[in-house]
Formats: sequence, C-alpha cells, structure tokens
Amino acid sequence: MSLSAASTVLALAISVISLATSAVVSARQLRLANNSNVLPVVVELFRETRQPEFSRAIEYISLDLAREHSPDSGYRRLPEEPLRHVRLVSLFYDDVGKLVAHGVVDERLIIGSYGPNIVNMWEVLAPYFYRERELTTKAMVYFEDLAHRARTRPQARVHSELGLETSPPLRPSDSD
Repeated sequence: MSLSAASTVLALAISVISLATSAVVSARQLRLANNSNVLPVVVELFRETRQPEFSRAIEYISLDLAREHSPDSGYRRLPEEPLRHVRLVSLFYDDVGKLVAHGVVDERLIIGSYGPNIVNMWEVLAPYFYRERELTTKAMVYFEDLAHRARTRPQARVHSELGLETSPPLRPSDSD
C-alpha cells in the first residue's frame, strides 16, 4: 500500500471515529436534556402520592367504596366524598398513564414505583368506569392502559430488569 493510500485510510478511520464519538456525545446530551425536562414532573408525581389526602383516598377506595356504593350509576354520580376520593386517585393515574403512553416518562419508573397499587386501584374502579362509559363518555382510558401495562409487566420483573438488589437486615450472628 502506498503512503498516499495509507494516509487516505488513516484519514477515513479518524473521520469515522470522530463521527461515532460525536453521535454518542450528542445522544448522551439529548438524553440528559430530556431527563432534566422530565425531572420536575417526576418529583411532583412522587410528592402527590405522599400527601395524606392521597393515602386516605387509596384506603377508602380499597376498603369501603365497593361496600358502600354500587357501580350501577358509574362514578360521576357518587356522593361528594367518595367522588372526591375516586377523582383524586383515578385522575392521577390517568395523567400518569398519559405521560407513559406518550413516552414522556419511562414506564419502568412508574410501574417500579406504583405497579401493584395501579393494578389494585384499577380492579376496584374499573366497574365504575365501564358503567360510566355506557352512560356518558369513555373515561379513564390512559389509567386503563397503565393498569394493563402494570399487570403484564409486574413490578418484580421491572425491579429485576433494573438490577435492583436486596439487603436484608443482618442478624446479630451474621456480623461476627
């Protein structure tokens, strides 16, 4: 191979390496920019679920709603207090479902954090929403999609995919 051909190959190799490096750096910067835009949304989601009112709503729906109120009239005709609980939880999960469905938030983050609760809330509330759909309009479609995702991709699988580790408490005899 002549010196000129070797120079050309070397220049081509350097160009390819530079292009690949530029692509990797650009992809990383894009990912970081996207994460920084999503971070305030995620922080607000986590904050919402830590509010005492949200916890009371989850508890009411889990323990009392079906016992106290039939889904026969849908959910919009529930008395004020139960309706407030249902709206707080269902609108939250419907909004989270929108973020997941549109790829704004990684579903692994949501299912890894809330998976079983999403499924449990959907199971209790679905009869109310399906009846509401018969009476008025199609309600809570994003919540339903999110529940389907959480049911078909269980939280334990998400944790495994992420490589989350456990660290059980040490027994006194283990520390010797």
